[in-house]
Amino acid sequence: MLPLTLPPFKINHYCLSFLFLTQGISLVLAGSEIQLESSDFSTDFTIQLQATDSTEMVTWWFPEGATSFKLPIAAGVEVDPKNPAQIKWLLESRSWSLMELPVLGANYGDQTLIIIAPWPHYGKIVAGKSLGIRIELPPGRLDASPVEIVTVRRPATPLAAAHAFRDWRKSAKELGAIPPVRTLGQKISDLPKVERLLGAPHFYLWGSALFSDHDVPRNKWVGFAKALNNSPSSSFGDKLTQLFAPEQREQLKELSQSDWPAAYLTQGVADTINAALTDSSLLGLNETAHPTEVSGQNKAAFKSQFPHFLKPTDQWGDGFSKPLLDAISEAGIDRANLVLSDLYGYSAKPDVAAYAKELGFLIGPYDSYHSVHSPEAEPDDTWETAQFDKDAFEVGRVINFDGSGHGGFKGIGYHFSPQAAWPYVQDRVNGIVSQTNYSTWFIDCDATGECFDDYHALHSANRMDDSQLRRHRLNWIESSKGMVVGSEGGSIVFADVIHYGHGVNTPYIGHLSPAFKDKQSPHFLGRHWPPHQPEMYFKPIPVPPGLNAPYFDPVNRIPLYQAAVGDELVTTHHWNFDSLKFADIEHTRELIEILYMVPPMYHLNRAIWETRKEKILKHYTFWSPLHRKLAPAPLIDFEYLSDDRLIQRSTFLTPEGEVSITVNFGSQPQAGLTPFSVEVGGAISLSQMSYQALPNEG
Repeated sequence: MLPLTLPPFKINHYCLSFLFLTQGISLVLAGSEIQLESSDFSTDFTIQLQATDSTEMVTWWFPEGATSFKLPIAAGVEVDPKNPAQIKWLLESRSWSLMELPVLGANYGDQTLIIIAPWPHYGKIVAGKSLGIRIELPPGRLDASPVEIVTVRRPATPLAAAHAFRDWRKSAKELGAIPPVRTLGQKISDLPKVERLLGAPHFYLWGSALFSDHDVPRNKWVGFAKALNNSPSSSFGDKLTQLFAPEQREQLKELSQSDWPAAYLTQGVADTINAALTDSSLLGLNETAHPTEVSGQNKAAFKSQFPHFLKPTDQWGDGFSKPLLDAISEAGIDRANLVLSDLYGYSAKPDVAAYAKELGFLIGPYDSYHSVHSPEAEPDDTWETAQFDKDAFEVGRVINFDGSGHGGFKGIGYHFSPQAAWPYVQDRVNGIVSQTNYSTWFIDCDATGECFDDYHALHSANRMDDSQLRRHRLNWIESSKGMVVGSEGGSIVFADVIHYGHGVNTPYIGHLSPAFKDKQSPHFLGRHWPPHQPEMYFKPIPVPPGLNAPYFDPVNRIPLYQAAVGDELVTTHHWNFDSLKFADIEHTRELIEILYMVPPMYHLNRAIWETRKEKILKHYTFWSPLHRKLAPAPLIDFEYLSDDRLIQRSTFLTPEGEVSITVNFGSQPQAGLTPFSVEVGGAISLSQMSYQALPNEG
């Protein structure tokens, strides 16, 4: 690459306009606007700018006249500048961070002009008369990040930008903030249990962690409620019911007088018992006793008082339970990545975690250090992972340039400085794994690349400092605790320190359509209720029409992310939009998962497993053996085999040779493929080489 360093100039201070010519490269600068004037470059080159004492922003624009753009949005989309709907989407949508994958391409005839941003922390994709990258530095921090782009010219192919990015990472002497390549193969060599991700669907497990309505046989619930309601004075059952709120006691009484146990009553009573089983006062235990020890002794005492009503304690629970693990295993699934729906710090089950590992599954909690809440917050205004202590809340918050606190998720509390959070990360992780030997650990938000400028005097940081601190804690979980590490997102900046990411192939799009929040709309995402099975995650809905393209329409999708870094980590959907969330496009998403080699994701508890089992097993039987072979293999080619782009082929390079996956996304037979079907070919031999997706339900 030829580096071109322009003299220092004042960005956004006064207008400079001149023509810079070298090696046939043409640039026009006007204030903060930099237009690349020619797409017919004879060489690859790097442009570096140095700002002086002014603000804050510079925008690099592609030359006008592109026939298509290849963008790292939702793992890869292609946008046609002549398509009014697509351009409207670009102009009306918010700008997109470059942190996930800082490369984009524009086609001009038989060439693709590619821009790479080695320092993406302050960069975003913007749209105007063309498309560009904007780098915007914060107040007082003009030295926070170099202002640099790398431009590359390649023959026009769907994956030209991805392959140029791979080549650049291998050959460049300076990668900026982008880490060197660490492949899945290398990660498996360093930590062998990472291999369990290959061929593993991702399951989020929901339901009461200690006790559920499954733990009393249905025909014994009324008798159990009577016995519990009439517990002898000072017995364990009596002390337990003393912890019930008045409305919960009424629910228990109603259940004890029922002819048949209504589900809402058994669920309500089970949830109340579950919460009470972590109370140390029931058996007069020391308040400092570990929650796992407290719950274990309480469960034993509870079972001993009601032995004829309660199932064995090792069978208790809903999503996080041996019965569900047995059901998954006995169905033929021998690999799965099981993520709990919360931290479960007060209701861990060491025996269940150990059993999951015996079955070959990865299992671990959902943790976060994104927000910090007041210790005095009301229960409905906080959540477990954001609860620390007074010092964390008052001293650990991120501070804005104006001295205000940087508001946390959903506007509650504040964002938590990674520097201030570090002792709490160690205490929490060490405390939990000392009791429960998890095999994986998921930290929400870290690998999205959402990093903050912090002006707090005690932990001042720019976004690159922030990301380095997050990288440190993610790496510590692998290197110190030997766990497989997951996070929300899959930013390239974190690709070497995580093993899997949620939210790349389907990102969070809940803010992009008002219908998602309209309770009268068929597209309403659902309530965050009931706790064991929240509608938001379990209720199937049709996708809002305006979001089908570009997020799910295969005609607009390209495997840009998979081709660039897919052999370095395993990525899948955001948990709000699992594989079955959109009922009307289930088949499309199923086929994309196979074509791109992306794991399916499902929300489960014991009841829902029975309703989803057939779909899960059908997909698993075909997809899992393929993924075990192809997950560590680079995606080297992607083709459209029909004019309507509904016949597509991806090609992976394995040690044995090339393997192709050909998909018909159409509802009509074409190119020898039946509707909604897959054919696998090349250097691979499996018991099942073809597949047909189930019909839609939506």
